[in-house]
Amino acid sequence: MKPFRFVTLLFGLMIFIFASCSSNSYEVNVDEVPLNVDFVNLDSIAFHANWSERDELFMGLKKTDAELFNFAFSFALEIPLTSDTAFRNGLNRFYNNPYISLLEKKIQTKQKWRKETSEVLLNGFKRMTYFLPRWKTPKTIYFINSRFAASAYCTDRSIAIGQERYLGPADKLIQDLPSNQFYGWIKDAMKPNFVCPDAFLVWISSHGLEETSENYASEMIRWGKMLFLAHICLPELSEADIVRYSKKDFEWAIASEKSFWEYLVDEEILFKTDEETRMNFLHEGPFTTGLPQESPDRMGRFMGYMIVKQYMENNDVSPKELIKTPYNKILQKYQVN
Repeated sequence: MKPFRFVTLLFGLMIFIFASCSSNSYEVNVDEVPLNVDFVNLDSIAFHANWSERDELFMGLKKTDAELFNFAFSFALEIPLTSDTAFRNGLNRFYNNPYISLLEKKIQTKQKWRKETSEVLLNGFKRMTYFLPRWKTPKTIYFINSRFAASAYCTDRSIAIGQERYLGPADKLIQDLPSNQFYGWIKDAMKPNFVCPDAFLVWISSHGLEETSENYASEMIRWGKMLFLAHICLPELSEADIVRYSKKDFEWAIASEKSFWEYLVDEEILFKTDEETRMNFLHEGPFTTGLPQESPDRMGRFMGYMIVKQYMENNDVSPKELIKTPYNKILQKYQVN
């Protein structure tokens, strides 16, 4: 395999500002879009309520969204659901754990973050409804303690946000996580500003643009479409936040777009069908496999976003039409800058 040809570019603050603050012409008056989404701090209720209140809450949740209930308690917290007694004992053990007690105190101080997150997500799904009125929207978004099992998880009707994963990498409770399970690059990604893209993308990946199986290029463009939708539906966020990069990583990706594209073409990667290729370029990691170690991970997603973004800037295409556009048509229009 040929080495990735990274060209070091000298660029300053103005180039980064131009790249990350490109104009967004998809303005929507969200006040005119009728959409109701309930936001529930499930973790706070479970932690503070008495058992009579908990029983009523859990019984209602099991009826409305059994999958969410099973994920939040059985999978994430590993609480047995074999009997009411086993469940009660398991929940008590979880919340009485010394580390969890400290974690709960910290989570409960994040009211402002939850409020801001709720507002951004509600408006984001309103914009999505405006652009794609036939797409399903969540009925409820729950803030949970997932015991670091997941940043965001969705069912047929709900989204669960593992809010402990957004405390910030500098927080002592994050730094105290065992390094043999939570590597440095995992902790570094636990930033509060990534929550809205995570929740939005997990929903549209499951209910709008499901995973493809044709080849690497088709999946790269699927990610590009999803990230572009997140970009226009969450305009309050920077492009770096949308692609889940730090400012430094976003600058590196922007500077390396041409070289990375040439690498994909020269190595004939675009139309490979093996799972390893997808893992290397689309999945999380300390860096993107095959690229220098200073590269950010998921460069394939970034590349898909840049290709779709260019396609939308150069063609009179609505978001609804974008969704239906074949990946190869978008790919053929791409011009390396």
